[in-house]
Amino acid sequence: MFSRVVRLKGDANRTDEAIKLWTQSIQPLIKKQKGYAGVSLLTNRKTGDGLSVSYWETEQAMKESRGQIRPEAQQTMASLGGAIVEENECEVAVMERFQPPKANVWVRLTTLEADPSKVDTGIADYKSSAVPAVRQQPGARAAILLVDRKAGRSFSGTLWDTEKDLENSEAAVGGIRKQIADKVGAKGPKVEVFEVAFTEILTPAAVRR
Repeated sequence: MFSRVVRLKGDANRTDEAIKLWTQSIQPLIKKQKGYAGVSLLTNRKTGDGLSVSYWETEQAMKESRGQIRPEAQQTMASLGGAIVEENECEVAVMERFQPPKANVWVRLTTLEADPSKVDTGIADYKSSAVPAVRQQPGARAAILLVDRKAGRSFSGTLWDTEKDLENSEAAVGGIRKQIADKVGAKGPKVEVFEVAFTEILTPAAVRR
């Protein structure tokens, strides 16, 4: 499976309006595209930052969908005084779900800029170290790793029932994050917190604790 990660920047005071417009116009448009496998909208009400993370059955479907979605997405963001900041086309390296997809839960997103030649090492370490550690924490819902091999950029998202669960998990996973970053030559991982405003994942996954 593949994923397009689109970073958004908007007015924090218009977050609810942005979510409503996105769910009414952009999400249905994304869903109409061939090869659609799901989409999530992440928001930070304090900063106005957001991410649209769409999932696709094939790389071709991901690439072909862009021209159908981008004009409408740009127009919608502009109408709210916002903009699309950047975009990455990724492979879904890891998607471990311990609970079904759900809106109004919390995400810790870690972005790494690493040596492209060490991507596979990072994926292996994430599977063997990060996923088991996350799974053991109270309130853990999922661990997802998206990788843009060309850019050497990865997005690790861990999902939590509550913001408190997310905060409490940091002691257990922070050290692992640093170890993986050091091993793949990444400097200063970017760690952000988002709320899931909308999510729909079509691909079945084993749900286990």
